[in-house]
Amino acid sequence: MNHSSRLLDTLPNLAFASVADRWALPLVVYDSELRFVYANKAYLEVTNTVWEQIDGQFIFDIFPEIPERRAPVEALMRRALAGETTSLDAVPYEIVMPDGSRELRVWQAVQDPYRDAQGRVTHIIQRADDITAQVELKRQNAYMHNELAHWVRNMFSVVMATSRISGATADNIETFVDDFNERLVSMSRIYTSLNDNDWRGLSLRKVASDELEGLLGRGSNRYTLRGNDIMLTVKASKDAALIIHELAANARKFGCFSVPDGHLTFEWYMEGRILHAHWTETGVPDVRPPTRSGFGSQLFEMFPKIKATRTFAADGVKVKAEVPLIKSPIDMPVS
Repeated sequence: MNHSSRLLDTLPNLAFASVADRWALPLVVYDSELRFVYANKAYLEVTNTVWEQIDGQFIFDIFPEIPERRAPVEALMRRALAGETTSLDAVPYEIVMPDGSRELRVWQAVQDPYRDAQGRVTHIIQRADDITAQVELKRQNAYMHNELAHWVRNMFSVVMATSRISGATADNIETFVDDFNERLVSMSRIYTSLNDNDWRGLSLRKVASDELEGLLGRGSNRYTLRGNDIMLTVKASKDAALIIHELAANARKFGCFSVPDGHLTFEWYMEGRILHAHWTETGVPDVRPPTRSGFGSQLFEMFPKIKATRTFAADGVKVKAEVPLIKSPIDMPVS
């Protein structure tokens, strides 16, 4: 006898068994001793069981619970047997998958009492819903809310620091406004790229290309990029954007982008977990070290883990940097 027939024999007035088997939501019926007397196809599929495994079994033998969690669940079942409709909200259960692994699923369920012709409650009809995806989405939304607050605080800290340094190194108010606005545009550009990439790290090539295109326009032949698509963390992407922007801005004012025949070659490679980056400007006549320390000169002092050297060759400035990178391109939480 199949379990639908057994259910109809047990509950002769409950003629929806054939319909319930076609429902998309899991449905199960327990007797007064909390033993399985029916489960529809949706229930068997989501729990990865066959009817013979649970037929007549006590619910907590199939889904064992730790005592402190079993007690409130069993209390709700007993209340349903007393005639009250009850509900279970966000109850986690481990499901054994076909490969033998265990997967944590979160369930929400409603228990309705079933009465016989004399009005006595003889069974519980439980309608269940797998809300694992909704719970995970809620968790992610809460995480993103907290991270967004952190990003905003961090961004304002960077803006204020940039403002102070820009003001300290500018010759006049016009220079301060121009430099500060360009730095804000660069920050906006990298934050937009990170957001478009779901706040995962960007490649160094992507960061460099975006910054140089922002300064020189798309398709410029004034620079050459050489290197593999090395992935950076979120923080490293933001740091790289800041450094490349300042180097490029200096090149436009004093270096290779300030003269018609100037050219930049930016190349990088990895040795172990150390990124080696070489910024080489050429075609610049009469190169001289700066007479005062500007933002660009102070830049690498903001990143103590970066080993950087700057030399002034006959035809342009050259910067070499060694940067330790972490293993994963995704750093959580985002900083």
